[in-house]
Amino acid sequence: MGMGEPMLNMKEVLEAHRCLNKDILIGQRMITISTVGVPNTIKKLASYKLQSTLALSLHAPNQSLREKIVPSAKSYPLNAIMKDYRDYFLETRRRVSFEYTLLAGVNDSVKHAIELAELLHEWGRGHHVNLIPFNPIDGSEYKRPSKKSVFAFVSALESRKVTASVRQTRGLDASAACGQLRNEFQKSPLLSGSINQESHSEVALAS
Repeated sequence: MGMGEPMLNMKEVLEAHRCLNKDILIGQRMITISTVGVPNTIKKLASYKLQSTLALSLHAPNQSLREKIVPSAKSYPLNAIMKDYRDYFLETRRRVSFEYTLLAGVNDSVKHAIELAELLHEWGRGHHVNLIPFNPIDGSEYKRPSKKSVFAFVSALESRKVTASVRQTRGLDASAACGQLRNEFQKSPLLSGSINQESHSEVALAS
């Protein structure tokens, strides 16, 4: 996750998967391939019948909201994603993990949870929802939901027979949680002149 879109580099992803499984001896079921969804690729991945987990970044229970959150959503309508997910499950018999980042006041209401449950049941079984409370980032318009909101969302899903888990957040106090890591120099970039001066000093010391 976070290293680019696997479905746009499937040849290398499959080779990495083979290496991790055969050379390093990590079981296939311990490997997850995460995608935001690229048209005509989930079906191709299913043809390899891997026993790894497919994680699909959903983040919204309907098309209009997903387009506001996920930039690429317009090119891959929700109904097409859900059809590909269903076909993937039928081909591999491996349940799909739907990644859902909870954004306060955007997609975290009980109403959204009910809509998500209805969407998943409409397209069959073989699904799991992985809820990810948003980790705050300086300058972002999004906010982290309250624990009460997260609990209500989970309860709404589970009461409708949808299994769900909440990702445990680590490193939040040090701004090192998922999505928070960034280089400090991007906020306060070094002046090129100071870099050159340091380089010259190093050369002088070395000589």
